[in-house]
Amino acid sequence: MPKEKMKSRPKKGASIELDIHDLAFGARGVARTDDFVWFVEKGIPGQKVRARVIQVKKKYGEAYVEDVLEPSPYQQDPPCPYFGVCGGCRLQHLSYDVQVEAKTRQVKEILERIGGLNGTVVQATLPSEDIYHYRNKMEFSFSDKRWLTENDPHEKPTDFALGLHVPGRYDKVLDIDACLLQSETCNRVFKTVKELVLQTDLPAYSTKTNTGFYRFLVIREGKNTGDLMLNFVTSGQAGEEGEKAIGWIVHKMFWRHPEVTTVIHSITDRKAQVATADTERLVLGPEKLTEKVGNRTFEISANAFFQTNTRQAQRLFNTIVELADLHGGEVVYDLYCGTGAIGIMLADRVKKVVGIEAIESAVKDAERNAELNSLSNMEFVLADMKDAMKDVEFLEGNFGLPDVVILDPPRAGTHPKTIHRLVDLMAPKIIYVSCNPAILARDLEILCESIYSLETVQPVDMFPHTGHIEVVATLVKNHQS
Repeated sequence: MPKEKMKSRPKKGASIELDIHDLAFGARGVARTDDFVWFVEKGIPGQKVRARVIQVKKKYGEAYVEDVLEPSPYQQDPPCPYFGVCGGCRLQHLSYDVQVEAKTRQVKEILERIGGLNGTVVQATLPSEDIYHYRNKMEFSFSDKRWLTENDPHEKPTDFALGLHVPGRYDKVLDIDACLLQSETCNRVFKTVKELVLQTDLPAYSTKTNTGFYRFLVIREGKNTGDLMLNFVTSGQAGEEGEKAIGWIVHKMFWRHPEVTTVIHSITDRKAQVATADTERLVLGPEKLTEKVGNRTFEISANAFFQTNTRQAQRLFNTIVELADLHGGEVVYDLYCGTGAIGIMLADRVKKVVGIEAIESAVKDAERNAELNSLSNMEFVLADMKDAMKDVEFLEGNFGLPDVVILDPPRAGTHPKTIHRLVDLMAPKIIYVSCNPAILARDLEILCESIYSLETVQPVDMFPHTGHIEVVATLVKNHQS
């Protein structure tokens, strides 16, 4: 019999009808045609859509929704006027309960597909109590190229924007008046900043010519203290005139928004589009913002990492403490400890916490935070993780081997050598906290090949309406090892 010819796939640019039946990691809808998988931007489960093909690969295709032919029963009206243009909250049109259920499935699928961890029981994702206004930090970009939308008022200047980048475009910024992920207080301050910046007549920064003054505005808020920090990140091209402009803005802000407790002016002339600076100067108030989580107090500097959903961070920390099952005599290693938050939350339940961190400013913040909370059983090591893990004898001689290791790496994950050396510590228990399920799956596969068994997987939704997932995994040392 002649072989059946392979069915031809739609070409790039073609328009096709699809039934969306699931949600993939990264917030894209999933559809199938003749056992061929489509990942569909802006698609949600339950929709029938007309989609435009972006590209077709051997095993899957990518498309985006042009028109919704039949709405999903889980579909809702997004409250943000910028939804669909701004890439920050891609799931506002999907019921939050369905978002949370999908994230549980996604974690399980990733662990099985990438880590080979078949049969893993993944606990139901812990939902966030606040699904709007939950962020304690927002980073906004200035630009001399505004992304034009159909509903933009004609009076808005086209050579100025303060807002968020459109997905995939770093040369233009979507100018916004408010963001629903930060508080109403922060939105009022944001609106005033924009108004005052425009009055200074200094230009927004151009990524094309690398000229201009205003680059970023970072707003941080102590959700449980009311502290509010503004960090103006600018170039140094305006010199003294630039310093005067920031001073004038702060003077005006002081009378209209007394809730602003700290203002930092950060200066950088690096071409990289990141909101960190070479120099900082304090313009108003204390150098750091104060936040409280549970019975703990934290001082947070302008560039320090801190969980951006304060209320859900409490739930995350409680989950870690519960899974660690501490009894008071343990030595705990807190790897990638940052400003020390996780270790500080459990320090009064253990004998000692040893934090290891590569960023000097973070270590200083961690030491200060331990002091603020009157914790004398915490020590911090300034070292790159892969270097620190090379010398197990040094760690053992100075701190003792750990009973529990808490591993909370950045999104890029751990160096593979670090994971292999982690086995040498022979800790009875590892608590792995990850914001990147794919890297987590890779590392769990390595650890479970050797002396550990995966005991618990608990997703925590830190970022409602987005594709991001935080996962806490517990590994226990096998008895025979």
